[in-house]
Amino acid sequence: MDTIVVGNGIIALTVAFRLAKRAAATDHVTIVGPAARPGSATMAAAAMLNSFAELDAASLDSEIGFQHFELSHLASRRWPGFIKEILAVAGSLLPPGCAKCEGPCGGCFALGTYLINNAAADSLDDENFDAVVAALEKFDEPFERVSPRDIPNYQPEERQRATRAVYIPNEGWINPRLLVEVLEAALSRFPQVSFIEGEVDRFIKPGARIEAAQLTDGRRLGGDRFVLATGATVSGVLDRSELGIEVQRVFYGVGVSLEIRSPEFPHSKCIRTPNRGFVGGLYSVPYFTGPGEPTDHILIGATNFISPVPRPNGRVGSVESLMRAAMEQINSNFYRADLVRVNVGWRPTSQDTLPLVGKTSIDNLIIASGTKRDGLHLSPVLSEKVVAMLYDEPTDPEFRLFDPERKPHKLLTREAAIRKGVRHLMSAAYQHGFAPAKSRMKDQVAAMYRQDLERLHDQVGAIDWGIPPDMFDMYRYGHARG
Repeated sequence: MDTIVVGNGIIALTVAFRLAKRAAATDHVTIVGPAARPGSATMAAAAMLNSFAELDAASLDSEIGFQHFELSHLASRRWPGFIKEILAVAGSLLPPGCAKCEGPCGGCFALGTYLINNAAADSLDDENFDAVVAALEKFDEPFERVSPRDIPNYQPEERQRATRAVYIPNEGWINPRLLVEVLEAALSRFPQVSFIEGEVDRFIKPGARIEAAQLTDGRRLGGDRFVLATGATVSGVLDRSELGIEVQRVFYGVGVSLEIRSPEFPHSKCIRTPNRGFVGGLYSVPYFTGPGEPTDHILIGATNFISPVPRPNGRVGSVESLMRAAMEQINSNFYRADLVRVNVGWRPTSQDTLPLVGKTSIDNLIIASGTKRDGLHLSPVLSEKVVAMLYDEPTDPEFRLFDPERKPHKLLTREAAIRKGVRHLMSAAYQHGFAPAKSRMKDQVAAMYRQDLERLHDQVGAIDWGIPPDMFDMYRYGHARG
């Protein structure tokens, strides 16, 4: 059985890893992707393995929202064992120095997240912080209320300091660059696995099944089964393939993160805010760069804007806002830090902003995309489910909610979408320096946003349903349709 895994991000690699572990001697797994990984969401991530800390006030209000959280919560529990599994397979082929890796006890993977509630944005932060704490209590997840003054390396500007904080010991982070390196070392142990440098342009389907994947240089790779896991470029591959199936569009969630070097003020734990203003909040995580290397690198993230086309470079405003937020809200001494790298990643964001993972009506094609900013965190679970599908094994019936050929889920009413949109727009405005006059200016701006969003909903015919706030501009300019 020949399986072609199209893509070389974290989901593609973990699917290939699980396939290789089950492969018979006559099986073959081919991984196709460009070595440079342009726009890779994986490589730009701080890879916070956060489940509860990612919740907001409305996350658990729908069945599909609850199922998405359940996947995330399961992934959090799987990560320590999954890391050990990868390290064990890689063995002597680990990168130099990694043979002494402490695995889940430290190094590139560790646990411990501080969630802070400061006044850098608006009261949306308070609502989402309360929602996280309520969920921690409801699901009996260990956490501790702490004084912000006791958070290691937390030295914000006085006017941006947090008034509340919790410590979540089971939510951590990983350096995705090292993870990819270790995964590739593990995969190289299997004679059934091969890597192809290149980019798939389209699938060739002369009949009812896909026959081959055609690369941009004209090469064709024949196979029995195909897994499409190229992140934000999935829609382009499907459009050019003309397969006769309908899969909602996947957009480019263009995000920027910053790697800094801070010898005097290194991190030991993740520090983050709640979700706010269309993004996952501000975060800073230790960024372990390798065994024997100084532990003084930190990753700051992340910005996000939705684009219908790839954007290879980060916006200057995105970089500036992250640098300023890190100095004001995390540690004012970061102004002395070295800027090591600006990362740009394209988060694969579906039209309804939910994952697209599962079998298609073409019986030898599975799609795994639309994971937004959760792809790396969910990869131990999603890869398990994809491989089960490849072997025609049962998966949870609820997982069908994420079928790639579904119609876009409409989770919000019109009023709820407009109300949520106004809250996030106001939050984003405050994050970027909005200082209303001491009149009714705040209310007037909010009313302006509401009127604009009501017109947008009228314009696209969203009468009895609401546009996901992340998708406002994609509907506004005709890139998404109801």
